[in-house]
Amino acid sequence: MLKDHRITTISSIVSLASNENGIELNDTRTSNDNHSIGLHTSCFREKCNSITSCFHQLVKRLACLNLEQRGSERISPEDRTDLTIINTAIIWISANLIIPCFAGGTLGPAVFKLSLYDSFATIIFFNLLGTIPVAAMACFGPASGLRTMIFSRYSWGYYGASIISISNVIASIGWAAVNSITGAQTLRVVFNDSLPIAVGIIIIAIISMIVSFIGYKWIHAYERYSWIPVFIGYCILAGVGAKYFTNSGMVSYNTTIPINSSHRLKVSRILSFGATCFGASISWCACSADYNTYFPEDTSQLKIFLLTYFGNLLSMIPIQLLGAATYTGTYTSEKWNRAYEKNNVGGLLGASLSSLGGFGKFLLILFALSTIACNIPNIYSLSLSAQVIAPIFKRIPRFLYTVIGTALYILLAIVAASKFNDSLASIMGVSSYWFAIFIVIVFEDHLFFRRCSFKNYNFDIWDSYQLLPISLAAILSGIVGIVGIILGMSQTWFNGPIAKAIARDTDAQDSENSIEEIEPLTNIFWLQFYLAQHYDYLSDINKAFGYIDQAICDISTLVELYMYKTKIFKHVGDYQTAASWVDEAQSLDTADPYVNCKCTQYFLRANHINTALEIAEKFIQVKRFFYFKL
Repeated sequence: MLKDHRITTISSIVSLASNENGIELNDTRTSNDNHSIGLHTSCFREKCNSITSCFHQLVKRLACLNLEQRGSERISPEDRTDLTIINTAIIWISANLIIPCFAGGTLGPAVFKLSLYDSFATIIFFNLLGTIPVAAMACFGPASGLRTMIFSRYSWGYYGASIISISNVIASIGWAAVNSITGAQTLRVVFNDSLPIAVGIIIIAIISMIVSFIGYKWIHAYERYSWIPVFIGYCILAGVGAKYFTNSGMVSYNTTIPINSSHRLKVSRILSFGATCFGASISWCACSADYNTYFPEDTSQLKIFLLTYFGNLLSMIPIQLLGAATYTGTYTSEKWNRAYEKNNVGGLLGASLSSLGGFGKFLLILFALSTIACNIPNIYSLSLSAQVIAPIFKRIPRFLYTVIGTALYILLAIVAASKFNDSLASIMGVSSYWFAIFIVIVFEDHLFFRRCSFKNYNFDIWDSYQLLPISLAAILSGIVGIVGIILGMSQTWFNGPIAKAIARDTDAQDSENSIEEIEPLTNIFWLQFYLAQHYDYLSDINKAFGYIDQAICDISTLVELYMYKTKIFKHVGDYQTAASWVDEAQSLDTADPYVNCKCTQYFLRANHINTALEIAEKFIQVKRFFYFKL
């Protein structure tokens, strides 16, 4: 036969070679080159086994810390000995009584320009809905002994669950970054802006990593008590700041007034804010079973559901309501407004507690460190999800993923800190997109194919890709869902074609309505305008602001009103706020040379050199004459 391709076993020439660990080095060779075919593969396996052995030795050395050695593998029924079922509620109370949830509430009036009561109604309704999947997913933990991402293999398939795990790792890193930013902003306020934001982020991240590094028991121990002083602190905040809260639609200082207040635009803002709240509450569904896997198999499903549901609901809703209410203090207090502009939510908290002196700073430190209670479950679940991505990832112990994840979200947080509101809205929105796809597939499989019975699962095959379903339908459905997300997505960094089309249609309709519904320039309006000028001349600034705000509420599209409010701020020496108001005027009429000149002038006075140059360059490029007094 063909001589050059004849294969002869080594056993016919020499005995089978093995190393000291019993790993076979080779079993074949070709006669033409006399080289071993399997040598490199065997060496690679030997190296992998050596690395794995080192990891196991490290785990044994850390056993004195009561380190959780188990990773993503199933917890057998005999090992499920945790009987403190109340922990399933307490862990969510601690995880939600944090500054990011408080900041989520501020987005209603701050970003989506909703009134206080509209924000309240939106927060309550969408959190009532968003918490249901989280509570339902938590019930799968005791029944299966599986972590959430492992359980998803029964609906998404072995390889589909790997894709979902990657998404969950990314979402966990994003949320941990947002949490660290808010904590760092608050610490910065405590140290009077002398603490760099990056240092604050690292402090929060390192403490979070230590607890999540050790594992399940320490996480529950920390979460059991950490929420109590934080809850008391927020009660004090509500009592101290209540006198500044307002539901008035009339805003002051540099708060942007919606140009068009049509019904359709208001509904779109409510839905957008609602989607943000829904995304925040539903985000826990990808890990809610992770913290119930040590409960006995016969644990009441109803108790797990109710404790998880109300644990999330009774912590998330009040803190978001307080966030929305506290932001309205920027309408009535210039000090609060300046603090918010400078240090975002951390500055707002600092201003609202400033009357308490040293005790107020203590509460700020408490609020800053409260973000650790949220980062801990985030990074713990990240470490479990990472092991589900591929078999090779299981070789790395769970606790090392906490170190890797911490390093990644520290870098992300430092980059995203400069645009916190956009970062927060984006991570909350994007989370709701993919979590919605995830839970639909899981619950559809459980309800229709498993008939709501855990007896229809074979939990012994949790790690067998040969026996687990392929779930091509689930993967294809997920792809279709992703396409729909891309087409309809509306974020600050990307707008899909459907979202753009809807926005154009809405703008066109609102433009038509504004032409039909525009209010006549009545004598009352002009009276308000001239009274504002009169009291400004008399240096009665409060009355001047009151009349000009009323005029803007009556007709919000008149550039002259914004220009005069800018002038009032100039008279009181507040050039920062004056610059923001003249910028609002410039956005109403970008072609007016006078307005653009004034806009550049005020930005220069406020020391925003780059912004002033950007405005000036637009007109220099088209060779227009540009003049302003300095």
